[in-house]
Amino acid sequence: MSSLVLLHGWGAAGSVWARQAEYFQERLTVRAPTIQAWEVDWFTEYLGELPLQECLLVGWSLGGMLLLAALSELTPVRPAGLVLAGVAPVFTRRPDHPWGQPPGVVRAMRRGLKENQQQVLADFADQCLAPEETAFVNQVREAFASQDAAATLAAGLDYLLQADLRPRLSCLPAGAVIIQGQEDRIVDPAQARFLRDQLPGARLHLLPGAGHLPFLTQPAAFNRILEACLPGEE
Repeated sequence: MSSLVLLHGWGAAGSVWARQAEYFQERLTVRAPTIQAWEVDWFTEYLGELPLQECLLVGWSLGGMLLLAALSELTPVRPAGLVLAGVAPVFTRRPDHPWGQPPGVVRAMRRGLKENQQQVLADFADQCLAPEETAFVNQVREAFASQDAAATLAAGLDYLLQADLRPRLSCLPAGAVIIQGQEDRIVDPAQARFLRDQLPGARLHLLPGAGHLPFLTQPAAFNRILEACLPGEE
């Protein structure tokens, strides 16, 4: 394994992974691209240019969802490792999947982008924190000060409204590592348990006191889990 690939979520940029890049840069080639389009094709093309057999792929939130969708289309090519942080197989609530966000919440965010994009991002940033993580408010709001066009952000929300990855889960690599904040208000921890149960050989790490950004608010714990995914580490 020679590369660590970090794929961020909605409203953020590749720089959100600064603590992971700094920690691993002397041992691995760290790639943390800023995602240009919330489309499966973008992820498929990006992954197609990488030596996947040498990569530990880490996807967070919407980035993790699209990573799963892309990997399901790249079979039989498999990465060296797969880590999912705060990833929902179905982001919005369905009759047969009650753990998602109410669709009306996501639609309201989409409407709000036209009136005050930065306020929508700031409100979302606040929701990403657990109640005891308020010390990170300014830092997280800065991380979500996206310069993306409203249309790009809206496309990401549209994907969250529509996507249902459950039919794709059987096509995904075995042995995924799932990291989930126990106090996540964006992706219910029940979503992580569902993924663990559906992905063969998956392992789940629940981080007490963490919200939707454990790699930023609890970087030491998050990095230790990534480190254990490297060859020769336990």
